[in-house]
Amino acid sequence: MILFAALVSVVFCLIAKDTLKDRLLYGLKVFAEFVGIGLALAWILYFLPL
Repeated sequence: MILFAALVSVVFCLIAKDTLKDRLLYGLKVFAEFVGIGLALAWILYFLPL
């Protein structure tokens, strides 16, 4: 999951923003969102009975 989040955030930051600073901040934000949402969903789904 972390590898996928890293690769996608690198691609998104390269095509989305103009300046290097904006690209880095956007890439870190996208990476944190992917990992955070993935962990939150995993935690929620862990408690669902199957």
